[in-house]
Amino acid sequence: MAGRAQGGVMEQTTMPLFSKIHQIYGGHVLLTLIGLVILTVLIAGPKPILQRVTAVLVDINIVIGLIALFVSHKSISALHPLMALVAVALLHIAAKSDKKAKVLVCYSIALLALVVAWAINAQWGPAFLKGHLMMPAL
Repeated sequence: MAGRAQGGVMEQTTMPLFSKIHQIYGGHVLLTLIGLVILTVLIAGPKPILQRVTAVLVDINIVIGLIALFVSHKSISALHPLMALVAVALLHIAAKSDKKAKVLVCYSIALLALVVAWAINAQWGPAFLKGHLMMPAL
């Protein structure tokens, strides 16, 4: 059966599931949402509730990424989680703010950091980001 543990190791069919969720949710949905928050702030001003929800959704993707890392037993670049944590910190710094400049700067840099984090492990990412500071497989 797919998804059942056999001798403490999950079958191959379920291993990429969390990675795929992390990739689609983080690489497409969250980047789009952060972009929409930036547009909203530019047009209508800061919306702390939307900003806080966005920060929490990124937190959830961090947890999904950790699960994917532990389940996949694949080595990744330490730059990926580092850039993601930089983005999370910036999102939380600006999450409750009603200062337009602060939200725009933090969310814009966070968006850039998440794009770089995505590029590190993506096939389309630049070669100079790949293979540096590799974390061993868990």
